[in-house]
Amino acid sequence: MMKYFRPNQSGHILINLLVVLGVIAIIATISIPYIKKYQPNLKLNASARELTADLRYAQQLTVTEQVAHSVKINLEDNSYQILKLSLATTTIKTVELASEVSFQQVTGLTNNQVVFNYYGGVSESGQIVLININNSTATINVKPSGYIQLEQ
Repeated sequence: MMKYFRPNQSGHILINLLVVLGVIAIIATISIPYIKKYQPNLKLNASARELTADLRYAQQLTVTEQVAHSVKINLEDNSYQILKLSLATTTIKTVELASEVSFQQVTGLTNNQVVFNYYGGVSESGQIVLININNSTATINVKPSGYIQLEQ
């Protein structure tokens, strides 16, 4: 026996579709504020990881080329530079932090600069603290041996 389409059920699929779209809209409305709140933390973590990687890169360049390199932090511009310290100082890379992230403090480093020696160690140990607009922080410790540690 064949089933025939009944005219009184023609709106059933449309109603189901509208209910599903309504549920999706409600979930999106609830979740968007949470995503926006969490986004500055993601940018803080990304900036801290990038700075840590760039410190290690400057250290690697120093050991490989046997020419001193440094990472100079500019607190006013929220940026830092990787510098090659030879007869003429050369800028290797310049990075500006995301707008939601800034340097909170730099301690133990003269002129806010990490200078690596030919063995990969640093002339001065110190600490670099990044902060975001939610007041979350990430700390990068630079040990005398040149060990660079990220604490989040």
